[in-house]
Amino acid sequence: MPRRLVTLLCLAMVVATVAPGGSSRQGGPVPLAITHGPSLQVPGVSSMTVVWHTNRPAVSHVEYGPTEALGQTAVNAEHGLIDNDRTSHVVRLSGLPPGKPCFYRVVSREFLGYDKQHIVRWGETVTGDIRSFTTLDTAARGYSFTVVSDIHENVARFGKLLSVVDWKVTPFVVFNGDMVNDFMTEGQPFAGFLDAAIEVFADTRPFVYVRGNHDVRGRFARKLDEYFPTAAGRAYYSFDQGPVHFVVLDSGEDKVDGHEYYNGLVAFEPYRREQAEWLATDLASPAARRARFRVVLSHIPPRGGEGYAIDEVRRLWEPVANTGRVDLWMSGHTHRVAAIPPAAGANRYHLVVNAPDTLTRVDVLRDRLEAAVIRENGEKVAAVTVLPAGGGAR
Repeated sequence: MPRRLVTLLCLAMVVATVAPGGSSRQGGPVPLAITHGPSLQVPGVSSMTVVWHTNRPAVSHVEYGPTEALGQTAVNAEHGLIDNDRTSHVVRLSGLPPGKPCFYRVVSREFLGYDKQHIVRWGETVTGDIRSFTTLDTAARGYSFTVVSDIHENVARFGKLLSVVDWKVTPFVVFNGDMVNDFMTEGQPFAGFLDAAIEVFADTRPFVYVRGNHDVRGRFARKLDEYFPTAAGRAYYSFDQGPVHFVVLDSGEDKVDGHEYYNGLVAFEPYRREQAEWLATDLASPAARRARFRVVLSHIPPRGGEGYAIDEVRRLWEPVANTGRVDLWMSGHTHRVAAIPPAAGANRYHLVVNAPDTLTRVDVLRDRLEAAVIRENGEKVAAVTVLPAGGGAR
């Protein structure tokens, strides 16, 4: 039986025996367990974020090092206080050498509460397997990255798309928004795509999570960081791999903030303006200026469809992207494949938009980017060659 199926069946059996309050339906206590993960996220040339979940509150850490002997430990602490009562565990590893393997394992110790001010009751400890990953590297050459979007928890389709990825040359994957379909229950990301991603690659290769409009809707949207942490507390940031400077933007919701659908609970309009100012600074940075290519990742595209948010992304971000010599912009949202070339007086960059049943593979070569939009059956439906500094298609 395939490993993934065995894992999911075992998880289903555990869930089926758990009753509310942390006891099994047979009447005994449920042992502490790592129920989801670990996954690798927010990659960098000297850092990586490790995320996992347990079935009971725990204090957690990551053991890591350049060999399987590990030797170093990292925890998550806010204002000097280590997380002590969580079932989601997010630990950032930093100070790592670029482009080198790092071995790691996750450890969680059950936290049963305080008896007195300085007396804590502890439960059992669970330890994950030793795994490894490789950090990003600005000296990397000859790699590919894959972009998937708009899965909307269709795990069967997601699995088919992952099956066409060439993992030998793919150091990371981009989830470009709307992987979740309105975040109303805490288990949605796991069943919808995250467990499948971990089973295939995400415990040894990182993914970059770009927020989409459906990701930020619903009861659990404000807990998105517990599943998909941000960089330094912001859902917009940049990173570098080889000759490419990547920019992650959070395009937010797709209607005006005052729309009745949002019940007065969103403020994405000033948030997009804030990102426009940051984007100008980032694209003027030494990292962006020395990169051969600049790639923007946002769920909502600046072109290729109609609607308020598309217009706003174009109005606020496209002039900055043009000035900053962005070469390639990658999006989803419209559920239609689009490959829009640069146009005089408009976009100076190439725009590639995914559909739910496609992925985009980008081959990073010394003198160009080769982007191919591929359906879940392997059919190539669009291809774009991107030359540096806004050069035209070839």
